[in-house]
Amino acid sequence: MKKTIFEGSITTKGHRVTTLSGGTNKCDGTNNNLSQISGPTLISTLNLAAMTNDFTWDGTYNKLYDDYFVTRIENNSITDSKYWSTLIDYKMTEIGGCQQKVKQGQNILFAYDAFNKKHFLKLETLKKTIQIGSPLTIKVTDGQTGQPIDGAIVGDKQTNIQGYITIIFYKLGIQILKAHRLDSIRSNQVIINVTQ
Repeated sequence: MKKTIFEGSITTKGHRVTTLSGGTNKCDGTNNNLSQISGPTLISTLNLAAMTNDFTWDGTYNKLYDDYFVTRIENNSITDSKYWSTLIDYKMTEIGGCQQKVKQGQNILFAYDAFNKKHFLKLETLKKTIQIGSPLTIKVTDGQTGQPIDGAIVGDKQTNIQGYITIIFYKLGIQILKAHRLDSIRSNQVIINVTQ
């Protein structure tokens, strides 16, 4: 994948989900009798994000596990060797997306071909507002381990062995940054406001 399909905040709850391949089924954390209390889930979050942000997804439904298996998001379909994986706060989940409930403030990621990637990049900076022409220090780590990542590209710069990079903005306004490396899942976005 060469781009992030959607990144943003979603307020959701458990609800019935309909896909072309899987039909309509509940998706509220009580699936497969895992919990007696319903709530928002990974798949319900994906479903609402798709409905409100103009992208599509599909998934088959397994009656045995009472859950969906994501087969496509936008134009990115699974293959014999590439799948859609789910992560919460950069950690791989271990149960189905309608069983796995989510909480406010968690970082949720549907990652394509994650099993064949070395790192899940995390982009961080202490400042979100900076004056034009001033240096901004950014750090890139592996979100799972906290390991600094060298050789990650942010804009036209590359991180050093400690995972740091310094960027100077010469244009006013909002700047959106992401980190990427060929062997890794690209990072979260960081929005920087460049002022006078």
